Amino acid sequence: MQQSLSDFVDAMDKAGFLVRIKDEVRVDQVPKLMEANPTKAVLIEKIKDTEFSVLANAYSNQEMFAWAMGCDKTRTGLEMVARSKGRMKWETVKTAPCKEVILKGDDVDLTKLPLFLHHDRDGHAYTNDNLFISKHPDTGVYDWGIYRSMFRSKNEKSVDMTCTSHRQRIHAMAAAAKGKDLEVAIVIGGPTIDKISALVGVTADTDDFEVLGAFYGAPAKMIKCETIDVMVPANAEIVLECELMAQEGLIFDEGPYGEFTGMYGGGIKHNYRLKVKAMTHRKGGIFQHCTIGGLHPWYTDNMLQLPAIEADLFNGLKQGGIDVREVRCPLGGLSNIAYAKIHPLGGGDAKQALGIMLTCSKQGLPKVAMVFDTDVDIWDDQAVLAAMAYRYMPDRDTVRLDGLNTMTVDPTSSTPGISSKIGMDCTVPIGPEWNPNEFVRSTVTDLGDPP
Repeated sequence: MQQSLSDFVDAMDKAGFLVRIKDEVRVDQVPKLMEANPTKAVLIEKIKDTEFSVLANAYSNQEMFAWAMGCDKTRTGLEMVARSKGRMKWETVKTAPCKEVILKGDDVDLTKLPLFLHHDRDGHAYTNDNLFISKHPDTGVYDWGIYRSMFRSKNEKSVDMTCTSHRQRIHAMAAAAKGKDLEVAIVIGGPTIDKISALVGVTADTDDFEVLGAFYGAPAKMIKCETIDVMVPANAEIVLECELMAQEGLIFDEGPYGEFTGMYGGGIKHNYRLKVKAMTHRKGGIFQHCTIGGLHPWYTDNMLQLPAIEADLFNGLKQGGIDVREVRCPLGGLSNIAYAKIHPLGGGDAKQALGIMLTCSKQGLPKVAMVFDTDVDIWDDQAVLAAMAYRYMPDRDTVRLDGLNTMTVDPTSSTPGISSKIGMDCTVPIGPEWNPNEFVRSTVTDLGDPP
């Protein structure tokens, strides 16, 4: 069932995933405290000059994803695929903790939030654990997704929507085509299951909150905003009700920002401006912030992309007729490397699988894909390297695709958002010219106990 962030924090604490910092700290000290605890969630209970506590790093590794989903880490992507196929109509409620404080018009003041400069070259303070919610102007279908958003003034923000395939940008472009701006709600703070649900790949005619209900196993409870015609999850901590100025276009400086790549995400971009019409929140609420970049980019909240990509790839392979068993995006690959364990039924299956893996995710990732036989433990890095070393031959087993979509933050792309991609077939070759006995693993003799 739907869970409050406070209850989720308590559950993380009991499971051993949380570090509590009880002493009051200045907001500028938050980045260092996050960096010092890369594999645990951090709750800073008292921030000087603000009523909010700060939660960060709440989903920074695959063990935390799996715990939130209630499954083994090797099954997270598979579980996401299974739940994403369900649909449950959401329910409307009239009261929720996020309405305890309601600020409208001139009373809106984003500086009441514990904002801080996360990385030394960031363009400004960001809120980044943002779930942007809007309806398509033509269909009314809800979408929500995670987008970074930069502070501009007490009632203005900007948002990075440079990726042309993301649905919030599609909504904004559709609104502008009608001569209208776009009503958007920004939700800050929620349990990990909400974030995972927001990242699964579904068709554009799917209401994301019906999918959220399937992840809960019960209808999502939603509440209406005060100043815009948008519904938000009733378990939100903080809600910013905004008008995205779609008619102005992508003209406002935004960035740079320390991204999940561990680098600065393409420098200064031109993006949309948002006017914040209302700000509602729970009294003494939790301001949630994503750890991202820094010295441990493989242990940050933006690794939430990993199970989402795993789910996209597993689903794509399954639908493509590949006998897929497991998919893994290794932490150090920072979302741009993926492995699949498959059972090839014919000589072309491995290369067909690679083509699917490089093209099927709505995230535009990965850039590098590899496929392995079922006897390779793709969660064991040494087993992966051994298969690469003696089952892969570059001139025969490489798939290269050019001009494909990718994230705009890849500094190796000469054209932002466009990338070449490579697939590596690390399976045992199939065909009459190959002797499978050449690839049989040597094992240790065990004669058993003497008679």
